Amino acid sequence: MTTYDAGDVTLEKVREYVWEIPQEGEMNVPARVLASEALLEEISEDKTLEQLTNTTHLPGIQKYAICMPDGHQGYGFPVGGVAGIDAEDGCISPGAVGYDINCLPGSTDVRLSFGRKMPIESVRDRFERERATVAGDSLTSSDIRLFTESGTKQVYEVQTATGETIEATADHPFATPDGMVELGDLEAGDEALVQPFQGIEHDDPEEFTVLSVDDLEDANPQIRSVLKNRGLLPLKSTDEAFNRLLKLVGFHLGDGSLGGEGQLWFYGEPEDLEGIREDVKAIGFKPSKVYSRDRDHDIEGETFETTEYSFKTTSKALRLTLQKLGVPDGPKVAAGFSTPWYLDRLADWQKALFYSAYFGAEMNAPAAQHDMNLYCPKVSQTRTVDTAGDGRRFLADLASFLGDLGIETNEIESFETDSNREHDTVRLRLGVKNDSANLIRFFETVGYRYNRHKRRLAVKAIQYLKLKEREIERREHIANEVRTLADGGTPVETLKEKYDINDRFIERSAWSGRKGRPRPGDAFPTFDEFCEQTTVSDDMTVESTIEHIEPAGEKAVYDIGVAHDAHNFLADGFVVSNCGVRMLKTNLTDSDVSGREEELVDALFDAIPSGLGGGGIFEGTKGDIDEILADGMEWALRNDYAVPADLEHCEDEGRRPDADPSAVSQKAKNRGKVQVGSLGSGNHFLEVQRVTDIFREDVAGEFGLEADQIVVLIHCGSRGLGHQVCTDYLREIEKAHQGLLNQLPDKELAAAPAGSHLAEEYYGAMCAAINFAWVNRQLIMHRTREVFADVFDREWEAMEMDLLYDVAHNIAKKEVHDVDGEDRELYVHRKGATRAFPAGRPELPPAYSDVGQPIIIPGSMGAGSYVLRGGERSLEETFGSTAHGAGRLMSRTQAKNTYWGEDVQDDLREQQHIYVKAQSGATVAEEAPGVYKDVDEVVNVSDALGIGDKVARTFPVCNIKG
Repeated sequence: MTTYDAGDVTLEKVREYVWEIPQEGEMNVPARVLASEALLEEISEDKTLEQLTNTTHLPGIQKYAICMPDGHQGYGFPVGGVAGIDAEDGCISPGAVGYDINCLPGSTDVRLSFGRKMPIESVRDRFERERATVAGDSLTSSDIRLFTESGTKQVYEVQTATGETIEATADHPFATPDGMVELGDLEAGDEALVQPFQGIEHDDPEEFTVLSVDDLEDANPQIRSVLKNRGLLPLKSTDEAFNRLLKLVGFHLGDGSLGGEGQLWFYGEPEDLEGIREDVKAIGFKPSKVYSRDRDHDIEGETFETTEYSFKTTSKALRLTLQKLGVPDGPKVAAGFSTPWYLDRLADWQKALFYSAYFGAEMNAPAAQHDMNLYCPKVSQTRTVDTAGDGRRFLADLASFLGDLGIETNEIESFETDSNREHDTVRLRLGVKNDSANLIRFFETVGYRYNRHKRRLAVKAIQYLKLKEREIERREHIANEVRTLADGGTPVETLKEKYDINDRFIERSAWSGRKGRPRPGDAFPTFDEFCEQTTVSDDMTVESTIEHIEPAGEKAVYDIGVAHDAHNFLADGFVVSNCGVRMLKTNLTDSDVSGREEELVDALFDAIPSGLGGGGIFEGTKGDIDEILADGMEWALRNDYAVPADLEHCEDEGRRPDADPSAVSQKAKNRGKVQVGSLGSGNHFLEVQRVTDIFREDVAGEFGLEADQIVVLIHCGSRGLGHQVCTDYLREIEKAHQGLLNQLPDKELAAAPAGSHLAEEYYGAMCAAINFAWVNRQLIMHRTREVFADVFDREWEAMEMDLLYDVAHNIAKKEVHDVDGEDRELYVHRKGATRAFPAGRPELPPAYSDVGQPIIIPGSMGAGSYVLRGGERSLEETFGSTAHGAGRLMSRTQAKNTYWGEDVQDDLREQQHIYVKAQSGATVAEEAPGVYKDVDEVVNVSDALGIGDKVARTFPVCNIKG
């Protein structure tokens, strides 16, 4: 075979394993793919070749753009891509170093904490202080750790049978009853999980003091001290604690009471009370456990028993706070309370916190009035004759709030009641009008809090009313068509055959006309029947059938990542989802570890932080982070996390002198501060391995490797700090160098011209992120040494736990290379590729200057990994680079749909004696062995081309993943 046809691209075979896309049009150089025919077939299945061709348009690119045998589609630049770009006349591109794919148009509403929503584009400048709503075991909120954005992508509109609509890219994952599935793998008729509550548009509240020290001047000084210590005095309208207090006050006005000195009591179902208890704890107070007691009732001669559940707080400070915020002191019937004074100054979403908690306590649940029609949701209050005016004002303010949201209410009703022992009383009542559109608006935007039963029924009511409305619209459309056709002379019998609807409906539409809108047909379920057939999950999601998926043009797209293990968030009502390597040697053998694998993997998993979000081995100050960014491994040595030999066996001796901590944003530093010494998530891992094969005895001897030896592979990067650096500069480069961007075929290749201020700043920030990544892996190695010492009861030095090498994977470095017989300084971009310098290259540490650079290529959990050394032809062929791993065959979503994490763990343990532990089964499924290319073939190509020579092969013993 001398050519390979890959659709729109034809590759020409230069020699064995080298394929070229010839230079044509506006390409500055040809593109080359280094692969066997089998790997080339896999590489050509996604957009890798298109992205590689686009890369050749970058100004100053030299010789050719290169794709390694592990290549696959990335962001703008393929993963496994290498490009040498002139450092004087060329450019530097963040997309060619590493960045994430994005998925949702900017107008997509993301659900945030406290019942708010916001277009995802608006989340950009505030994501680090926001919490997104996540569908986990229950509906909860989670910190947003990542925000990504890009240029335009093709998006598709999804609409369900109940009217939910969203736009997303084809690779965006959607929650379904069968797990997360990419949009491109869904079709009409499939089920998606939706969460119909929409919430209220976020609006920054006016800042004012709700509770001041002066308001409590008569209070016990200890109470003031308690409130100050908890950040509740002064209490401002913009405080998060105030939002929680709004809910507590609203609920207590319905189902709360005051007890003995300092006591506040809350009544409800146990699962609802747990939510209230969480809010009490979040503002700094201790709730009691949930109590239960049986109570006897006698209503009009009918006796029955119920179980009452409640909890209390005994803090005088909390009780006084709630009283100052509107909880009446004494029986509510005579207390004369009305709307709290501050409520009319709040944002609508804050008012909704107060009222929805009140509705959770006081409003009746959605219920059928007659078959297909629902009752008006109502609230009522019993007041003394003297305080009835206050009650009317409370309900009038409530009606005004709902009216501002477009929700209509009935007139306030008043009923005489039997007077109680002390007072003459009246009953006041307010209801929400029960036409379908009005009820949908109410349930979608306000609804109920602290009452899961009512919330579930509200979800069902929303879906039922939307289905009912769509059925009415369908019948209305048919009726209009029938009337028009009948007037035009079409026989009624013909019309009966044309439409899938009963004959009587056709006759009435054609002959007698119709007053008003039609009703749903007899086959349409009643609300009670619909409720019996519909299941609402604990996270308040429900299945909805996809009606259509259609192209919606190209739009700028965005994405966020959350810290919650569920890795999803709510967008437009749908549930949607959410480096480098070093090797540590030991003098242990496989027999030393055999039988202790489970103990070892458990100890490593417990000791080394992993997963998305914060939490590391070390949490430093701003000064510490600046030192880490500037000094890299030298900081680790000064702080007793490293020994001198660690620096001597690390790329660049663990420090990039071009690092500029001042070029790293405070956002990036804040994210890095809590992540020093953590694995992260995705394909990052720590794996204990045994050496199974030695291919070059002499080189293996120089590396200190031998058969049956135990080694440890650590694969992770610069965590959220590095991601933020890329995000920050990609935005700035897109704005500042729009002219260059317009010349490129893909906006994801946004680049800063060499010599420009942004190019220098980005390079300094990226080098600082590299220093951070080295320290991150060093701390993990330090903790690994401690774990081995504990498990095997000997010092790590006695086990000769020495660093073999540490090499970066996603990087652009200034290096001097021969181009057409002339030495030129280049920005060598390696995205998902690794440096592979042969012996004699001056950048190598002295320990390897005569043998060549160690190269570490991780495989999948079930296939093993390789140690190579820099090949003699690497400088000529690939700017001194080779592959960095096996390369993905499946997206993470495809993997989770194909594999079940627990099954993968069981199979690896039972069939290959590999012990795997991870934060979740989904993580294991995403990294299943079948997800990756054949690492043996990837390495064989590298070895055959002389860019990376095989030295040793390893096989997993145990593995921990993020």
